Amino acid sequence: MVVLSENVLLHFKNRFENSLEKLPISVVSRSTAIVNDVEYPVKFDFITETIVDYKGQSVTTYIIEIEGTIPGTIKIGSITVLPQHIHLTCEYEILTITNNELKKLVTNDKPLLLYSEWLLEAIENEILVLEVKADNDQLVDWPVGIKNAYFL
Repeated sequence: MVVLSENVLLHFKNRFENSLEKLPISVVSRSTAIVNDVEYPVKFDFITETIVDYKGQSVTTYIIEIEGTIPGTIKIGSITVLPQHIHLTCEYEILTITNNELKKLVTNDKPLLLYSEWLLEAIENEILVLEVKADNDQLVDWPVGIKNAYFL
């Protein structure tokens, strides 16, 4: 295990957390919604929060808010997801780094850029499960694969 001094991590924490506070990220899902036989992308905005735990020597980012609109219908097997607006508050852990990655981050010339790349990659490799309204007033779990993510 790589151990960094508490002073190094405290300095890093002060710089890093403020820069990544309430970071907005826009994502496009792999699913498309159908409106009048035309496909439209389903987009969401995420707000993230990043915490540097200098005692535990880790950096963790959480998705704390998800907002977006399903502009048309989406088929999940025999179920049809209805057009709707989604606004959720949550605490979904999306990325945690420790040990060697943390040392690489702290000693990097552009740690925010490096961490941002890691964060976008983690989001693009994630599948979120959102509860959405379907036909017949049912609530169903919709697995949302992320096609791409970018900072606003």
